Amino acid sequence: MKRIIYRSSIVIILLISGCDRSDPEVKHTPQEKAQIQNYLNRVKTDLVYVKGGTFWMGDFCKKMREGGPYCSPEKDTKPLHEVELSSYSIGKFKVTHEDYDFYLKMAGLPKQAFEKNSSNTMLSVTNYFKKSPAVVTWTEADNYCSWLKKETGLPFSLPTEAQWEYAARSRGKYILVATDDGVWREDKNGYGENYATDKDRYKVEEIYGINGSLALLSVDKYPPTPFGLYGMSENGYEWVKDWYDPGYYKNSPVKDPQGPDKPVVKDIKTGQYFKVRRGGESPDPTGDVGLTFFRGYNRQNNNFPDGTTVRCVVNSVEPVK
Repeated sequence: MKRIIYRSSIVIILLISGCDRSDPEVKHTPQEKAQIQNYLNRVKTDLVYVKGGTFWMGDFCKKMREGGPYCSPEKDTKPLHEVELSSYSIGKFKVTHEDYDFYLKMAGLPKQAFEKNSSNTMLSVTNYFKKSPAVVTWTEADNYCSWLKKETGLPFSLPTEAQWEYAARSRGKYILVATDDGVWREDKNGYGENYATDKDRYKVEEIYGINGSLALLSVDKYPPTPFGLYGMSENGYEWVKDWYDPGYYKNSPVKDPQGPDKPVVKDIKTGQYFKVRRGGESPDPTGDVGLTFFRGYNRQNNNFPDGTTVRCVVNSVEPVK
């Protein structure tokens, strides 16, 4: 499992946009107002209601196996601890690059810009395919969810770690990978039936001439979980609200944990603190066990695409109408 991915060998530089949390005041034409309303209606339609409840968060394998081995050697997925969550709603898809571009335009923010290098890898992790996920920094992800909150009046935000895991596990069931049937499936030729395999990525490279290992595919390319969520174990990590603290589970509150109150672990090179990211990017079925409870992390802001995406939640105990 890869916790932090620094693609230092890749010379794609993301020129950060939208880092200022307070969006500029923008006067919209009647046509733009209608477009925004249509967009917000679609976002609300694509929410999945998650009824609250109690579950065991973390590496549940020892409990599931009635005293057998854990699934992961990682210490920060332990101890297994009981969590009680209030009801909320979560986006069924990762935010696409088309939708993120629409948000930037309507919020009066500059477009994301990428420098093109000699190996022509520009757009390979961002907007090469229709409906592929937007690759964003944590601040950009947080700003996007805040914009939805401002425009709708609903309590949109990034999900907490606990909310993300509870939803990925279909309300806390013992599910290791968030696919349509809880396992990885390939056809007889090695192509993925419910996730992108290495062979799928090699095919992308062969057809399109881009770096297939970096490509993020359409957010709805593979089937959803039984709970109705797409891409929770692959096609890009996902930012969550929490600061990263490897020992947080030892002191996590039972009711609606929000993560540490302040930053904990600092990146020595940049001085930035780490935020948690969940899910997976290019999963390996032989090694990536327990992607529903795996805890990744990265710097709050990077100056290059690192394969991390965004989906938002609405912190309301009633379904969004």
